[in-house]
Amino acid sequence: MKHFLSITDLDKNEIWQIFKSAVKMKKELKKRGLNRSVLQRKSLAMIFEKPSLRTRVSFEVGMAQLGGHALYLGPSDIQMGKRETAGDVAKNLSRMTNIMMARVFDHKTVVELAQNASVPVINALSDLEHPCQAMADLLTVWEHKRKLEGLTMTFVGDGENNVTHSLALLCAILGVNFRCGSPSGYKMKREIVKKVKEELQKSGADFLETADPKKAVRGADVVVTDTWVSMGDEKELAKRIKIFPPYQINRKLMLLAKKDAIFLHCLPAYRGKEVTSEIIDGPKSVVLDEAENRLHVQKAIILYLLGIRY
Repeated sequence: MKHFLSITDLDKNEIWQIFKSAVKMKKELKKRGLNRSVLQRKSLAMIFEKPSLRTRVSFEVGMAQLGGHALYLGPSDIQMGKRETAGDVAKNLSRMTNIMMARVFDHKTVVELAQNASVPVINALSDLEHPCQAMADLLTVWEHKRKLEGLTMTFVGDGENNVTHSLALLCAILGVNFRCGSPSGYKMKREIVKKVKEELQKSGADFLETADPKKAVRGADVVVTDTWVSMGDEKELAKRIKIFPPYQINRKLMLLAKKDAIFLHCLPAYRGKEVTSEIIDGPKSVVLDEAENRLHVQKAIILYLLGIRY
């Protein structure tokens, strides 16, 4: 049994297997209007400590499209960590459901769930990683660029960010050059950088951290950003609003990337802050393709973890 808590829980072949399965289901859905009901009588427990639009809808709709059932468990439903430990939640849900996903504040919570579960657990977001988002992002890049290996992806903004961490790890595994442009004090966690460098020894891709957003973006094939103030960081709002303006993705910065560069953002976006409307709503933006691909790639992840070939 496998869990998906970190990008590094999958190897290169497994990642490509999931991508190809996602594309197959996506094409089938668009052509026929439905997927095969391979998850009949299967259920997914969805544990939410943090609210979400795309995460809930993509998992819930994805299970329905494959003939399964998803059960939403919000913060007030189980009060995990207060009314009941994560370990006890995992043991109970393992007796009643086939797979579970969790969107949590602390990565230790999703680890505790996995340690106590007898069914697969998916990290649908933690403070350390956002592996499902990274998978959707690279799938989107592959669809638009028709290749991944040798491309250069640049993240600009808060480097100590779950999306940045998972993207860096996934790029390292797949041979995509990764750059992170972030201000001093907001660089990637050292534990993630160590893992990235270990994966780079196998793939041969390049990795760069810099405080200069221009250096990070220059010549990039893909430019990515995220909100400057993630959920849980609201107390730093005033401080971050002063620090991050030089890292805004705008027309001037995007001109440094390749002519055919595309723009990604996991959403929700704050126009006029981390990105201008001209960019996120312009021709280089593929954010809606990216959001849609959460649906398809997560279906493929669920099937892979349950050992179901599509």
